[in-house]
Amino acid sequence: MFGAYDPHGQFRYSSRPQIEHVFIYWQAIDRPMLENKMRLAREKGRILMVTVEPYTKAVNWRDGGDRLFADIQRGAFDPQIAATCGAVSEFPGDLWIRWGHEMEDPTGRYPWARHDSRGYVAAYRKFVDTCRKIAPGARFMWSPKGERGLAAYYPGNDHVDMIGVSLWGLEKWDRDQHGRPRGFAETFDEKYRRIERFGKPIVIAELGTSGGEEYRRNWMSEISGLSAKRGLFPLLDGIVYFNDKEPHHWPQGYGSPDWRVPVSVFGDGLPVAASLK
Repeated sequence: MFGAYDPHGQFRYSSRPQIEHVFIYWQAIDRPMLENKMRLAREKGRILMVTVEPYTKAVNWRDGGDRLFADIQRGAFDPQIAATCGAVSEFPGDLWIRWGHEMEDPTGRYPWARHDSRGYVAAYRKFVDTCRKIAPGARFMWSPKGERGLAAYYPGNDHVDMIGVSLWGLEKWDRDQHGRPRGFAETFDEKYRRIERFGKPIVIAELGTSGGEEYRRNWMSEISGLSAKRGLFPLLDGIVYFNDKEPHHWPQGYGSPDWRVPVSVFGDGLPVAASLK
C-alpha cells in the first residue's frame, strides 16, 4: 500500500494514495484540519493514519521533556489522550494511530525522544491502553527512527499492532557520508534488520527522497520493483510518502530538504520512474 502526508492537498483529487497521513499536536489539536482530512479519507476510501505528537504544555512545547513521561503516567495528560482519541474515534474506516515517533534519537527536536526507554514504554502503554477504550477499532503503530538501540524502547507485542520507521534519501548526505549515492533497498535494509525481529507488519511511515532527478528516479524504480516481489522485505506492508519540505533543519548544514514530488510519480498507486522535476 502507498500513501502520503499531503498537507498542501496535491493528492486531494487523486485516486492513487491508499493512506491519508496527518500529524496532530495532542495539546493543540487543529480540529478543522483533522476533520477535513478525515472527510477526505472517508470519501476516497483511504486508511487514516494519525501521528500524535505528545508535546508538553510549556510555552515552548519542547521544554519539560524530563517530566513528560512521569506526568503522563500520573494522569496529567489524560484530557489530551481523551481529546485525541475521541477526535478520531468516529472515523468509519481503517484507523492507524502512531504515537511518539523517533523516540530513540534524542536530538532535542522532540521532548519524548530521550535517554529514558523505561519512561517512554510506560507512557506509550498508558496511551494505548486508554485510547483502546475510546477508539477500539484503531490499530497502534510503534515508530522508531530505525537507529541502534531502538529495541530498548519496544513497548511489547500486546501494545504494538504494526511498526513504522522513517526513511530519507538525501543525495548530498549519501555522497558526503558514504562516498556515493545509495538506493532505497540499501538504505532501508539496515533499518529493516533492526525491526524485523519483532515479527510485526512494517510500514515506512515517512519516506522522502531529495537530490538530482536520476537519484530520485532510481529510488522510485527500486520501490516499484520491490512492491511486486516483496522478497527482500517480506514484512513491509506499506509506504507513506512525506510530500512536503522538511520542517526541521538537518545537522551539519544540510538545511531543510524538499521531499515533494508530483502526483504523476504515483502511477496506479505505485511509485514510477517518472519525471521528478
